[in-house]
Parts: sequence; structure tokens; C-alpha cells
Amino acid sequence: MKIPFTPLAACFVAVLLSACSPEPNGPLHLSIAVMSNKPYLLSGGDALVEITASTNDSRDIRLVVNGIARTTAMNQVRQEGGLTVFRALVNGLNEGNNTVMARLGDASAELPLVNFPIAGPIISGPHQQPYFCLNQLAPNADGTPRQFAIGNGEFLEASETDANCSLARRVDYVYRSTDSEAGFKPLAGADERPLDLAVTTTNEGVETPYIVRLETGTINRAIYQIAILHDPSQSVPSPLGNPGAWNERLVYTFGGGCEAGYFQGTATGGVLRDNMLSRGYAVASSTLNVNAQGGCNDVLSAETAMMVKEHFIETYGMPRYTIGNGGSGGAMQQLLIAGAYPGILDGLLPSNTFADAVSYFTDSQECASILKDYVNDPARGLDDEIKNAIGGWSMWSLCETSLGQRPKRIGPDDCSPQVPPEAAYHPVNNPAGVRCSIYDGMRNVFGEKIYPEINQERAFARAPHDNIGVQYGLAALNEGLIDKELFLDLNENIGGWDIDINSRPQRTEADDDALRIAYETGRITSGGAGLSQVPIIDDRGYLDDIGNFHASVYSFVARARLERDNGHAGNYVLRRHSRDLSIVDENLELMDQWLANISSDTGGGTMLDRIVRSRPADLQDDCFAANGERIVEQPVFSEQRLYDNTAGSCNSLYPPHAGLRLVAGGPLTNDVLKCELKPIDYDDYSVSFSEQEKARLEAAFPQGVCDWSKPGVHQQINQTWLSFGPSPVNRYEP
Repeated sequence: MKIPFTPLAACFVAVLLSACSPEPNGPLHLSIAVMSNKPYLLSGGDALVEITASTNDSRDIRLVVNGIARTTAMNQVRQEGGLTVFRALVNGLNEGNNTVMARLGDASAELPLVNFPIAGPIISGPHQQPYFCLNQLAPNADGTPRQFAIGNGEFLEASETDANCSLARRVDYVYRSTDSEAGFKPLAGADERPLDLAVTTTNEGVETPYIVRLETGTINRAIYQIAILHDPSQSVPSPLGNPGAWNERLVYTFGGGCEAGYFQGTATGGVLRDNMLSRGYAVASSTLNVNAQGGCNDVLSAETAMMVKEHFIETYGMPRYTIGNGGSGGAMQQLLIAGAYPGILDGLLPSNTFADAVSYFTDSQECASILKDYVNDPARGLDDEIKNAIGGWSMWSLCETSLGQRPKRIGPDDCSPQVPPEAAYHPVNNPAGVRCSIYDGMRNVFGEKIYPEINQERAFARAPHDNIGVQYGLAALNEGLIDKELFLDLNENIGGWDIDINSRPQRTEADDDALRIAYETGRITSGGAGLSQVPIIDDRGYLDDIGNFHASVYSFVARARLERDNGHAGNYVLRRHSRDLSIVDENLELMDQWLANISSDTGGGTMLDRIVRSRPADLQDDCFAANGERIVEQPVFSEQRLYDNTAGSCNSLYPPHAGLRLVAGGPLTNDVLKCELKPIDYDDYSVSFSEQEKARLEAAFPQGVCDWSKPGVHQQINQTWLSFGPSPVNRYEP
């Protein structure tokens, strides 16, 4: 549940935001609003504000911050309804509550602001501890220290840092060489113009020397970077100044992987992106927006992106819109952030898409532990074809080597190599050590409890995984791919795991609170809530044919959730192609056009209505043949053809495959963590069971089997903009 922002407080703010006072020449109008973030979630002591007033002269307006008059530069940005809109950067805010007052003659308008430290936290809850700074990370395998490469040939100096891993902000300049092999090179001085300096033309038609301002610093204990076109011989960028060659769009990049965190990291999602910068986009990211470094914690990633974006706005100006970009774990973050914290990202460009981490790890965990343990028992003598019939993947090696050889992400021993090994948890040798399951990394969200079978004194994070009632291999049985004996033996003996991910004979039952929390807070991406408010272009390079765990079915999973919750997936475009083809540049242009269309749309209806009718005519669900031929076709995943999803031209080229839970009868949405149960119905099987076989099946499922026609236990559309502390607004109490 959440504690909402009280309507009384909101009403009080609204009354204060507008004021007027009669004057001989007509009434004075004055209002003030914050632009760089929500007024109760600011950080770093600054805020970009807009003042709307019945004057054309900014000198008529006075600003008072916490009772002290300020001389603040203002910039006129537009006319609106006969009034003038100015922007001003307010700095020097105190930590905690602040009041900014604008005055025009006898009229005044107040804006209450809440400011948090630049080191955070704001909404993600107490900082994760321990937390290893850049200079405290475990060395590389060859013994060399880990470093953060700035992008200009240098590395961050991290020998001096504070308890929050803070590093001094620095600004460097790089330029793009005309030698395409050279890429970006350091610019020695502001007036230097190397002979190989390239020139670029942005998508606004601005021709400019291809010089990039590269800012590096720390926000929310993360190392962030911002890259933007800027000539250092010109004036320093300002949120009130001319944007120069910047096209007033921001791309925020997210990196992949998924590990429990506890460290600062050595790379961002990447900001020196030629295809973006050359067109005029600014690019931002941080180390905590790389899923393998940020704890696979989308709340922390959202908070960090929010804070970095605020800093960007207060330094460079308001972007027209912000586009998310990233693959795999970077795709997870985009979908999760847009779903639970709408407004941070305006459009999404995911690739190698997974809808979220929690539901994906149901698949990977069941493969990597209990299924492999069962099918690889030499006594059973199962060949790869039979093994894969149970799993439903494109080939058995996807489970055996691609999924199965990966660390168990929900296990406490899945620490990154960057975490000093002596700090890691061991149930006997170091029971007080760092537990590196993704749920322990998100203990502020999931809470914790004692699991006495493992440790009677230390609480561990709750986990939402469950396999009670799951009939593994059901579709394989009904398709005649496995026999009754294997089906019965599999479900009698597959077992489950405990909170330390040790296999055990009995099945796993989820913590009831963890289930509710996962759905309420948005750790399971739903198609409603925030995800229905953004346009999405899914770039799906096909990897099923090489048995890679980035299986194409996960794009259909995300799409199915939108269809279920909204009645359609009109804001989601799926583009499929071979792994050798790149359409990233085209997708960026199409997303830019889509967002521009949305901005100019004045029609009625919901935001989803606006998104659907604003979609560019050329942007359709499609796929590309090996010869580059484009095929426009609605994507379809048939749950009746799990082993032969080849209907249609695109599925013939790039057939999607199932997975363990789909073969067990689960829905394409793949978001039922714990199923509702029903009595065994023998009409659900294409085979007949003897009385002895029925007795075995009923003994294997004493509580009943999954009723996949019903939502999962506690399943619901997630809430948005929840805080896990310290911000009290929308504070979530599990």
C-alpha cells in the first residue's frame, strides 16, 4: 500500500501558485512552477522554475528564496495566453523544505520545494550497505585495479572519495575524427581545431564542428556522464541560454546484465554514441543505470535517472523529450521505469527485450537448477530432444549452456566479480556476509524476514517465486512428445529450492507478502499504469537459432501484457530481423518523429489514444528478410502451436519458441508468479490415466494444479511513483 500525497496539501499548493491583484491597467497575473523535477523530489540544491506573468520585463519580477531576496537571471521563453513565460535557475536551496516566492507588484506566488542531498537517496530507501567505491573494487582477474574510462583516453582519479563515493565533477572535450577508425579523440584546448576534426549536421539542420562536451561526476553515489555537442570556444552551456547545436532532445542509455549491486561500477550505459551525438542528441547515463552494477534494482535506477536528468535540465536546459535506450537488462529497466515511474522517459527503444527481471528469472532459475538437475540425471537417459520438449526452447543448449551456465541471479552467492570476495555471504564461513540475490539487493522494496531453516538470527529478503501446482511438460505430454511415465516422474521429483537456492525435494512456495509487493510496486511490469503512456519500438535481433537466452518470445510477452490490460498494443511496435542487421539509426529517427507527433497532437482522448494516432505511418510491426526486404505483418504468437510457431511470413523467418512455463500451460504474459489452484481435471489431458497413474498425479499435486485461466495470486496493475523513503510522498508500506 502507499500513503498518498494528501489532497489538502495539493490544494494548498494550487492556491498559492496563482495570485492576482487589481491594478489601474488591469489585473496582475503571476504563477510559478518547477520544471526540472517534481517539486517534492529535487536534489543538489537547484531548481529550474518557470514564472508566468503579465509583464514582458523580467526586471519587474522579484524572487525570494526562504525569505531572502535573490537576484536571479531570467530568460523569456514564450508567450502564452497573453502572458509571458520566463525561466530562472534557483540555487542555494536548503536540504529539506524550501519556499520560493515570485513577486510582481502587489501580486505574489509561492512554490514549496523539497530538496534532497545530491548523494541521495530520495525514493529508493536507505542506501545499500556495504557499498564499494571505485577505489575499493576487487581487482581484475589479472590483478590490475578496476578503472572508469572517461572516454578521452584518461581514467577517473578515485583515490580520494568520501563515504558516498563522491568524486569531483570534471568537464573534458573530445572531437570526432574524419578517420572513421579513430572515433573520438581528446581535444587538447578550447581553441584547438585539429586537422582531422569532423563536421556534423544535426537533425535540425545545424552544421557544427563535431566537438563533444563530456561531463563526469557523481550523483546518487553513481558515476554519471553527459555528452553533448558544444564548442568550448563559445559560452558555457546554460539552461537559460541558446541550445547551440544541441537539438533539445535527450537520450538516456541503460546497460545490461542483472546482479545485486553493492558497488559503484566502472561503466555507464554509454554516452559517446556517434549515431546520437552526430544528429544533435545529448546522451546521459550512470553506473547505476547498468543493470549488472545497479543491483538489478529498477527503483534505484529510476531514482538515479531522475536525479541525473534533473541535473541535466539545470545545467543544459529542458529537453523536448527523453528517450530511453538499451538492450537486455537495459530493456528491462526502460520498461520497468516507464511502468512504475512515468515521466522520466517519454519514449522507449528497447532491444533484446525482457519485460522485467522477476518474471524472467522464473524461467532461468527453473532451468538452471531444478530442471537441469532432473533431466541430466544419467539414470533417466533422456536425450536432448526429449529434454527440450519439456522446456519448449529453440534447442536444449539454450537451457544447458546459455541459461544453465549463468549464475543463479536469485541466489545469495551471485556476487559480481567487482565485489571483494571476502565480503560475500557463505552460510557457514561468512553468514553475515553480503547476500547477492537480486531480492537482497532490493530489500528496501521486498522487506525481509527470518528463514529459520537457513538462519535463525539474520533476516533475508523475501522472495516471490513459487512452483506449487505447476505441471511441467504438460504441452509436451498432450502433443505426444513425452510419455505419461516421464510426465508423472518429472512432476513427482522436480522439487524446488530454499531461500539460499539449494535444491530440495519439496516444491517452492512464495512468500505471500513478496507476491503482493512484486505486483503492487511494479516489479512485475503490467501493460497498464505507466507503460500505457509511452511509445515503444522493440528492436528484436533474432538469436533463437543459436540458442541464446535472449529468446524472441519475450517481445511477445511484453506485447501480450499491453494487449491484455489495454485491449491492444498500439503503442508497441515490434521489429524483427537477423542479428547481422542494424536498424538502430532508423528506430531513433522514427521515435523522434513519433514523439514530435504526440507533442503536436491536440485531439482528445487518453494519452494512449494520442500515442496510437500519432504513430508515423511508416512505423509498423515488421520484419526484415536476409536480403533486406521489409515485410509488414502483425506479430502473432500462437499458444496452440508452441512447437511450430511458423504461421506467417515473419514467423517463418524468425519463429518464436516457448519456455518452461508456457509448456506447463502458463499464459503468454508470463507474469503469474504463483497460480491459483484447481482440482485436477482429466479432460485437460490428451491421454488417459489408469487409476494407479491418477493416484500418482494426485499425490504429486495434493493441493491441485494451476488454473491458468485466472490471474496470479495478488496479481494487479501496479501503482506509480511509490517512495520507499526518505521522501514521505506516496510512501509505500509493505
